[in-house]
Amino acid sequence: MDNKRFNDEMVNVVKSGQAKKEIEIGLKNLDSKALTPKGVIRSYEIDYESIEHNPMGAIMFDVIINKDDKLVAKFDLNNHSNIVEVGGIGLSENLSDLVKGVEYD
Repeated sequence: MDNKRFNDEMVNVVKSGQAKKEIEIGLKNLDSKALTPKGVIRSYEIDYESIEHNPMGAIMFDVIINKDDKLVAKFDLNNHSNIVEVGGIGLSENLSDLVKGVEYD
């Protein structure tokens, strides 16, 4: 498969509804009130330019939180047999500091 087609397929996986659902689950694991007015994670956008293939088969990409390029979650998505799931999430230092110790009543 040529590189352009392979890259287009990775972008399509990241843009899929399954990927969106998995990203939002991952964000809610970091902040139980994520994507609500009460959460510290209020919004996200996928950096489509950051999409890369991991040698282990995952798709890696960055998710920018609250429109702040210092608040970045680095996602690894696995796509096996048309099932998309998060393999891991790495946090920028600023995002880690933001979600550290978040507690809600």
